[in-house]
Amino acid sequence: MKKIFAFLLAALMLLSLAACGNDEGKTPAPEGGNDPAPVPEKITGEIYDAGNVKALVPEGWKAYPVMDIWSDDPNATDPDQFNIVLGGETDMDLLTKASIQIVHYAPGSMMTPSPDFYDGAQILEPMVTGDLTWEGFSAKDFMDNPMTILWTTNGAGHQFQLNLFTKNGDSEYSLTDADVLAILESITNSK
Repeated sequence: MKKIFAFLLAALMLLSLAACGNDEGKTPAPEGGNDPAPVPEKITGEIYDAGNVKALVPEGWKAYPVMDIWSDDPNATDPDQFNIVLGGETDMDLLTKASIQIVHYAPGSMMTPSPDFYDGAQILEPMVTGDLTWEGFSAKDFMDNPMTILWTTNGAGHQFQLNLFTKNGDSEYSLTDADVLAILESITNSK
């Protein structure tokens, strides 16, 4: 009888430990209270490299280069920025679909965006994705659509600004979507 009781007690303890939860895949909250963004589920896609900046372009999104307006070559693309469009099929979708503009700055060269230049700006709590901590604010774009502006500096000192046009026409995403979190986490300098 004692053996059966001991076995049942051991089984109960194992079950209670298992019920405490599995923390695998969760990012611990940093000291100071700001919860990090949830760890994105495994998102597949391809890495797009503009020359000085690269990021994951998940399935269902498409990357488009930005023309280099300072180059004498009319076909030159800017190595410091590109756009990713949700459901993009042609570059005209930048006008009609939700998108993310990614801009790279050499260490120490970025001017922090000011919410004073935007309508309805609201400062956001810092957001952690992987090794990056993003600061920013939400606002309205020139067509009164919601947008978010985020910026960060990576461990090598390279700086990144994102202009997230979260809703455009029927196309919409959220900062907490797994594919968006995967994009944010993947952004890095190419060189």
